[in-house]
Amino acid sequence: MGGVEAFLYFLALQGEAKREEVRARFPALVPILKALGEEVEIQGETFRLLRPLRLSWFAPLFGRYANPLEPLALERLIEAAHRSAEAGEPLVEGEGLLQVARAFQRGSEALLRGEARAALHAYGEGLGLLEGAGLPFPSAALALLALAQEAFRPGGKGRATARKALERNPTPWARALAEGVLKGNLDPTLPPRGS
Repeated sequence: MGGVEAFLYFLALQGEAKREEVRARFPALVPILKALGEEVEIQGETFRLLRPLRLSWFAPLFGRYANPLEPLALERLIEAAHRSAEAGEPLVEGEGLLQVARAFQRGSEALLRGEARAALHAYGEGLGLLEGAGLPFPSAALALLALAQEAFRPGGKGRATARKALERNPTPWARALAEGVLKGNLDPTLPPRGS
């Protein structure tokens, strides 16, 4: 694995990485860092991607580099879909698992407009596509579903779905979202970036 795109994809999945791991995967690191300029932050021994996670740039990388059986790739795809909805990005185009991202982006757009029923339908479509592909439901997908369920019918299935999300080794973003549902926080714009 090498090159600017591969490095972007790696950091998008990890959120942050230690210098040893980065050097092991990307021995020609200096040209990559020069190409990325201020998109990467290096603090001590830790590398962080400063570019906000969005489908506009993550979806093509996902299409080229993702192993669909890699749980973290699906987690970050769902998170990118939600963050793209927050940013008002156009719907992602693509086949395969990018259709899942499109469904979750539509669902998050609906949720952000306060349309919980429409969000439930779109998230259900995305989950159906994952099920059809024989893939497990990522914790991020379950956390968003829990948020929509609780917004649609408070005290219904939302809390149980949030607990399921927490059982699936969630990313920090999905964990914060699911924990928020359990605490009664139904703000779909939370948690802040930094996962």
